[in-house]
Amino acid sequence: MQQDFKRIPINLHNQVIACLRKNLAQANQLLNMQFTEPKIIYKPKGSVAGSAFLMRWEIQLNSIMLADNGQVFIEEVVPHELAHLIVFKKFGNVKPHGKEWQYVMSNILGKMPKTTHNFDVKRDFYLYYCECQEHQLTKIRHNKVQHNNINYLCRKCGTQLKQKMLS
Repeated sequence: MQQDFKRIPINLHNQVIACLRKNLAQANQLLNMQFTEPKIIYKPKGSVAGSAFLMRWEIQLNSIMLADNGQVFIEEVVPHELAHLIVFKKFGNVKPHGKEWQYVMSNILGKMPKTTHNFDVKRDFYLYYCECQEHQLTKIRHNKVQHNNINYLCRKCGTQLKQKMLS
């Protein structure tokens, strides 16, 4: 199994693998199947905690959220994404958080079938101002202003937002 160790400490990666293997063994035993270990990839992706790539048999985890939340993140997100893979192999192409996924989460992996996370999402903001207030623009909007000559207007006063230069 090839692994991507970018941006995360080895001890966190080892905890991810331990959680994955524990849940995988449990699923294999209870479902009387032999699911192989999926590839784990780490990427710092916005507000998405994890993703399951069904055809590639791969789990992608948000490296920033993992580093910030450690074991709590691992125990919630790894089984969640693994359940998507298991459901795909066992039941085929079904609703992502449907009854099959809920069954695997609760009855096979013994986890609460939560569809969303509550982890803090850190974002970089750029300060802009108008005639009436200050605004925080995301990196994406800031880049659009800088590179694409897109202008944003204040919803209150209608004036164009200008970047606040920090001194």
